[in-house]
Amino acid sequence: MDIYGKIMRLRDKYNGHQSSGPHITVKASCGLTEDIGWLPPCQKVISEFGEFPIRVGDPSYFGNMDVLYLEVSSHELIELHKRLVSIFNPNQEQLMRCFELELYKPHITIARKSVVSDSIIEMKKEMESYVNSVQEFQATHISLFYRTNKKEKYKKRADFCLTSQCQCL
Repeated sequence: MDIYGKIMRLRDKYNGHQSSGPHITVKASCGLTEDIGWLPPCQKVISEFGEFPIRVGDPSYFGNMDVLYLEVSSHELIELHKRLVSIFNPNQEQLMRCFELELYKPHITIARKSVVSDSIIEMKKEMESYVNSVQEFQATHISLFYRTNKKEKYKKRADFCLTSQCQCL
């Protein structure tokens, strides 16, 4: 079973499927405006990348066990992040608020405590045993998600393939 399938099974087991699906945020939503003038430059940057490997690390938490995630590492992911952030020319306050550039911590979001409550501890234990056997996958596409306000779930706006064999969803 791939890492996505494992995370989805785990989320279903603990009723964690009500929040956003497992994902790696490449660029935070800071600077994304409704006029989408930023979209063509982002598409250009993404189109210059081919598929790339992402190495899966250990499960961990953000905050006071607020978010369960898997650490990931990829030089290409970091480079893509930097290039996308540069399109928006953020100031220091925006970089800090949005955890961009040096503050960027690539990860796969698994679950939020606000959705799964104390089950987040059991979920972490189950992920610990799984990640010892799975350790790398290929990023084949980038999805753009958006929401109009913080109370909404993110919705997919577009997929961008990183390889000619990619079948964007």
